[in-house]
Amino acid sequence: MPVHGAGMPTLLSRAAGWLALALLAFAAATARADGEGARIGLVLGGGGAKGFAHIGVLQVLEENRIPVHAIAGTSMGAVVGSLHASGRSADEIAAIARGIDWANLFADRIPRDRLSFRRKRDERDNLIRFRLAFDDKGVVLPPGLLRGQDLYLTLAERLAQARVVTDFDQLPIPFRAVAADITNGRAVVLASGDIATAVFASMAVPGGLPPVEREGLLLVDGGIVDNVPVDVARAMGVDVLIVVDVGSPLLKRDELTSFVDVLDQLQLLLGREAVERQLASLGPRDVLIRPDIDGIAMTDFTAHEAAIARGRAAAQAALDRLRALSLDEAAWAAHLSARASRAGRQLPTVRFVRLENDSDVPDRQIREEVTERPGDVHDPERMTRDLSALFATGSFRSVRYRFESVPDLGEGIVITATGDPSQRNFFQFGLTLATDFNRQNEFGIGIAYTDRSLGASGIEWRTDLRIGEDMLLSSTFYREFGRWLAEAGPFWSRRDTRLFLDGVPLLTVRTNEAGVRLDGGHLLGRWGELRVGLARSGLGLEAGVIPLPDNGKLEDMRWHLQFTADRLDDVNYPKAGLFGELLFEDHVAALGGELTYARLLGRVFWPMTRDRTTLVLGAELGSTLTDDSLLLGDFRLGGFLRLSGLAPNELLGRHLLLGRAIVYHRLTRKSPIIDLPLYVGGSLELGNAFAHWSAPGLRPAGSLFLSADTPLGPLSFAGGANGQGQALYLILGRLF
Repeated sequence: MPVHGAGMPTLLSRAAGWLALALLAFAAATARADGEGARIGLVLGGGGAKGFAHIGVLQVLEENRIPVHAIAGTSMGAVVGSLHASGRSADEIAAIARGIDWANLFADRIPRDRLSFRRKRDERDNLIRFRLAFDDKGVVLPPGLLRGQDLYLTLAERLAQARVVTDFDQLPIPFRAVAADITNGRAVVLASGDIATAVFASMAVPGGLPPVEREGLLLVDGGIVDNVPVDVARAMGVDVLIVVDVGSPLLKRDELTSFVDVLDQLQLLLGREAVERQLASLGPRDVLIRPDIDGIAMTDFTAHEAAIARGRAAAQAALDRLRALSLDEAAWAAHLSARASRAGRQLPTVRFVRLENDSDVPDRQIREEVTERPGDVHDPERMTRDLSALFATGSFRSVRYRFESVPDLGEGIVITATGDPSQRNFFQFGLTLATDFNRQNEFGIGIAYTDRSLGASGIEWRTDLRIGEDMLLSSTFYREFGRWLAEAGPFWSRRDTRLFLDGVPLLTVRTNEAGVRLDGGHLLGRWGELRVGLARSGLGLEAGVIPLPDNGKLEDMRWHLQFTADRLDDVNYPKAGLFGELLFEDHVAALGGELTYARLLGRVFWPMTRDRTTLVLGAELGSTLTDDSLLLGDFRLGGFLRLSGLAPNELLGRHLLLGRAIVYHRLTRKSPIIDLPLYVGGSLELGNAFAHWSAPGLRPAGSLFLSADTPLGPLSFAGGANGQGQALYLILGRLF
């Protein structure tokens, strides 16, 4: 074969180049096998509160100088992963977990101090919190059991600096969140955009939290399709994977003993095949860490300390394999320095604030609540306060914000206010039940319909119906004018007054009343109200065979003055605040009025709490100022916590005096998402309903009770005693 001398140097140089490349590749492979220079991907799986174990794993990785070059997370793994990818250390993430009020974060209940005084009144009417709303398509149901408002704002605040980075590869650690498209069940890998929205989508449990609309997709929790996203991390160009799986194992056959177990198993089966497929793809160099999360419920977000400890223990057990990926101190310092250089820039100066509003609330009202202005440096804590206050008006399904960059304007904030159709017009229902297991049994149903802006007029129309021993039908029109209010409407009521002798009911006097009422007043912020008004009505009295004057037909004209202060944190089992009410009512012989008496009624109670024990001090005072009230002005007293041991409303008198000290201790700890408080308590009471102030004859009484705050309202089983007897009570309805 002929050899051309001119081509020999070229062949030799090429051979040398190939040899050099081979040697470099061999050296790189050797170095990566030792962990030096190997790109490490971290996979954090979903598991609800069990995902706090990821924090413990991160702590062990940092303590042993094991670098992370890419993170892929699903659901709670996306939460922890996004915080670490944005530059937070493991200890900083642990501090964040400890600093969040997890018990209230998922509740989406608007704190009562943020409610308007009008909406506080709704809660005092023995109506349950659930509202049934309709529109032209039928019943309006929420897209999720929870709205996630506080959860989203918490994520947005903790990820504030990372939110200005729209390419997740530009974060200190490149990051991916995994969600699922609820329309087709496919996995969606989120690698850009608003990181808070991406993480919220990744953990939006179907039916629990509302789906997230993002780039034309409707996204939910990625755990249903890719709960341990090994494939996503591997696609980020890593060499070695550290995979943390916090999923629960399937229940064994002998553990499936109830329908609850079957439902739990169904939840565990969702996405199980995908998880097993992902874990089966792991190579010999990859490290799988499975913390022992037995006994930690997915919804128990207060168990973060235990979960972090379990994560640490599992990572420490895998240290023999993890140490192969460890860097020396110099390389670790260089790694941290490079990561810090990629940290998110400073919070931006806001150049514009734009509103996208699809609610019934006027743009002007929303803008007044948002205090961030063009030229301000963005303050995430202030924005959280402002949007929380807006959400508290009760008109929104969500109020959120994002950063947006506009040419010639710069970077600004876009606020998205999504209206809640279930808050425009709705029904509420209530149920009351009381028995003393002897002579007195009461049952009542309450229904209320509210249209918050009748015909878009700004006038609230509310109709109430109460069916039971005492009945009511009223329909009122209410309007606020700044701090002033006006309310008017017709009403009908029926009230039964039992007359007792030695604890035995002898006679019932029934009062039917129909009339109209007109009120005006002044609002004292969200906590109080001062009203004055007139009422004109016709009365019908029935007392069996006993004849009544004028055949029991009377005309009544009265005016009233009422002051109410409500600072309670809860109406069912208050822990703090104060409630006070003072009512003066004067029946006058004018405009055909036939009754001439006046009544004064005041009541107050003041709760004080230490740890899980609450003491409520209360007092009630009433007086009828004339003698000719025909029992209409008399006060009723008796029953549980109103001189316990007596039958309900056993005492009747022109004057009333009652003092109470009620204590209750919460037996169950507060739990996120599903919370069913159980209380044990007791009371000491002193009071009477009597004819003359000169001889009030105060009676002592007391009770012991067990009570639960159920979805239908407080349910209490109690025993009461006084100097004349004892009684047992079963009551569904408010205690105060």
